[in-house]
Parts: sequence; structure tokens; C-alpha cells
Amino acid sequence: MLGELGIKGPVALISAGWRYDEDRDEPLRAAIGLPVHNLRLYHTFQELERVHPDLAGAHARKQQELKRAKESYRIAISAAVGAFRRLWPARRDADRPWVAAIVDHLRDLDALFLAQCDALHTRFAMEARPDRNPLVRTLQAKVEEVLAGSSALLIAGGHVGVLRNRIAFFGLEPLLTRRPVVAWSGGAMVLSDRVLLYHDHTAFGVGTAELLDRGFGLVSDAVFLPHARERLALDDTAGVALLARRLAPAQVLGLQNGAVLAADGRSIGAPEAVLRLQTDGTVHAAGA
Repeated sequence: MLGELGIKGPVALISAGWRYDEDRDEPLRAAIGLPVHNLRLYHTFQELERVHPDLAGAHARKQQELKRAKESYRIAISAAVGAFRRLWPARRDADRPWVAAIVDHLRDLDALFLAQCDALHTRFAMEARPDRNPLVRTLQAKVEEVLAGSSALLIAGGHVGVLRNRIAFFGLEPLLTRRPVVAWSGGAMVLSDRVLLYHDHTAFGVGTAELLDRGFGLVSDAVFLPHARERLALDDTAGVALLARRLAPAQVLGLQNGAVLAADGRSIGAPEAVLRLQTDGTVHAAGA
């Protein structure tokens, strides 16, 4: 597939979402048949925790504050989602006022949570100054050098929160546009301007979809939901409709194995592997 996209030379790889398995990239190397330079962000952050504990501690405290903000956010959106589900079966049309009001309320709660995330990230950046840390600066220089000699940047999946946090911690967002990006699973999720966590099949029943944080905004008109058939109840019209309305005007795209999307939204892989969630609660394949 990389060859079909015109990528024929060495590639850089971010696999921090694999965490302790970050270096276990042999299957990927064998599959693509190209030289791979693993940027090892997770490994470098572990080294930073050892040699710069003050900065690592400040980052850990920020993460705890984010966790507390998310606990309040989760309580607030759970009530709104429950109200939507109770009202949805009795709706008379797509513009029923109470349904629309709940969606607007959810959007406001999402925006409030993202604003809290922004404030915490900004305060950490201003007070802890990770950009002045020698290990951070060394990694940034290394990434710039590797990208200069690469034909593309690959971003793998894994733990999407860890992946997003490591890229952001090292200040790599501006470098993501230096080369064509090929991302999958959690790697695709962080390319959007919002990262949504979702799971309808938990041990406690249907989960409540919630924002993790902002993404890096390389794609601004879509939110990606990998493994949608496995993780979402796509026959649940209320759940599908709520996601589509809550995240509009962005398209909500479920991705299955075989899905390949170009930056302009064109499906260039298996069209049935890209699922578009609709505001009426239906799900359509990209080719439909």
C-alpha cells in the first residue's frame, strides 16, 4: 500500500502507543519492506523520568489534574447522554427541540472540558518549560534529522492517550507536517482535532463516549473510530445519532481492517471498511 501512495524510501515511525512493546516493530518492517527509523518516544520519556525527575513530576501532576477534570466531565455528560436516550424513541422528527437542546448541551460540555485541558497544558508549558529541557531538545533535533531523510512518517496505534501525550510532551506537533503521514488505529485518531474514546461493550454495559483531548488537527473535518463494529453497537440508532450530531459538522467515520482514506476524505481502500455514522442513527459504508 505504501508503494501505491508513492512512498518508496525510508520511513520514520512513532509507535509510543505500543508502550513497552515500542521497539517490537519487526512485523511492520517485514510487511512494508522499507527501512524504518523508530523514533522511540516512549523510551525517551522513560529516560527523562530517570534523569529529569522534576520535569517528569510536573508532568505527572498535570496528568492528575486532567484526570480530576475528566471525572467531573464524565458525570456531566453521563446525565446528558441518559436524557438523550430517554427522549430519542419519542422524537417526532430530527429537529425535536429537547433532543436538539441536549445535543447543544453536550457540545458545550465537550467544549468546556477541552478548554480545561488547554489551560492545564498551557500552564504546564509555561511553568515547567519542557521546551528548554536538553533531552527534549535533543529528541526534537533527532526527529527533524530523521524526517529530513524519510519519505513519510508512520504513526501506529496502541494506547491512544499515551501516544497523544508523548507527541505533545516533546513538542512534535509542528513536525508532523514535514512529510506525508500514514497513520492507523490510535495513530489515525490523534490526527483529528478531537480524540473520542468510545466502547459500547464494556463489563458494565454501554459505555459513555467521551473526549480524551484535542488531537493535532491535521484532519479537521472528521473524527475517526477504529474497530467500530467491534467497539460500537452500530444497530443502536440513539447511540449512532448522538455521536453524529454531537461531533457535527465533522464526519464520524468508523474504520475497519482494509480502510484506507486519503487526506481529502476519499476512500482508496475497501469502501465497505469505512463506515459513516449519520445523524438519523443509520450507518452507511463509504461506497454507498
